[in-house]
Amino acid sequence: MAKRRRVSRETKVAGQVQRSGLPPGTLIDKPGSVPAELRLVIYSPQNYSLDKEASIAGAAASTEANRGVIWLHFHGTPSRAQLEELGARFEIHPLTLEDIQSAQQQAKLEPFENYVHLQCQQISRHGHEFLVTPFHIILREGLVISVAAGRQELTGVLLDRIQNEQSRLRRSGAEYLVYALLDLVVDQAFPALQGFTDGVERLEEELLQRTHKGQLAEIQQSKRDLILFNHVLWPMQEMVSRLNHSIGEHRLLPDRLRPFLNDLYDHTIQLMSLLNSERDVVSGLMDIYLSMVNNRLSDIMRVLTIISTIFIPLTFITGIYGMNIDGIPLLHFRYGFAIVVAAMWLVALAMIVYFAKRGWIFQRNKHES
Repeated sequence: MAKRRRVSRETKVAGQVQRSGLPPGTLIDKPGSVPAELRLVIYSPQNYSLDKEASIAGAAASTEANRGVIWLHFHGTPSRAQLEELGARFEIHPLTLEDIQSAQQQAKLEPFENYVHLQCQQISRHGHEFLVTPFHIILREGLVISVAAGRQELTGVLLDRIQNEQSRLRRSGAEYLVYALLDLVVDQAFPALQGFTDGVERLEEELLQRTHKGQLAEIQQSKRDLILFNHVLWPMQEMVSRLNHSIGEHRLLPDRLRPFLNDLYDHTIQLMSLLNSERDVVSGLMDIYLSMVNNRLSDIMRVLTIISTIFIPLTFITGIYGMNIDGIPLLHFRYGFAIVVAAMWLVALAMIVYFAKRGWIFQRNKHES
């Protein structure tokens, strides 16, 4: 598993620091920010139109004309001017506008009298990084406003479905479009989680084959990624559950949406089940690492012990013949030195053969073979 470049904690909370001391609902101008790109889609069972150079004023006019389902999509974070215009034309609460501008909110559901605000987080994988970006949906009567701040434009796949006159999306109301957008966000989490799972499996295989110091950092990174997934998916499941329970309680959430939300909730349960399984695997990675390090240390100590054991009788022999006392056998014999060295080699070889037969050295497991 390759090393991943991460964003620092200070960078992640920078948006909240800028709002310190400001009244709730205050919008700020972010330096260097670029206005979000707009896309306006208007459709009904009989008609379909797409305006990539749309405006908020045009969307408001289409809503007043009741031309069908109006979908106003922002790709990128809206500027302060765009949010102010959005709030003025569609009577959106300032706190909702602040949540759209802030990137630090978790998934939640906020029902208002004239609209419903859904906020979630989309998680995607780019290389070895997992990126989390906010995704907002505002549902009004016949109008859906979506804001995707991520670099990846995931809503484009819905355009093909809307163009098809026989599709359910084309023949349904604005509430079904909200479900389709939420389904995209949830489905996008599956390949990201699968990428995380593949990385954990590769790391586990590497740990069982050979350990090195760099793997410790990779294990810690896997734990941080696991926390990131939990931070995104758990609130998402709670939000979908609350949305499901809100069916029939709000006039914008009709009962015909319930079967689709039940299916969406099942998807979130599946994601959390996979995440819980990976949590057990990641928790065991450190145990595997420590176990393999201890086994490797034990092998090293065993080899050193065997080497020391072999040299004990050899040291004893050299100690005796190093005393230079008359009467020691072979001390004055012409070939005495050669005989003693040969005897020392025989002792060493005999001990090595004995250790090998006992399985203490020269043994390899079946996996290594």
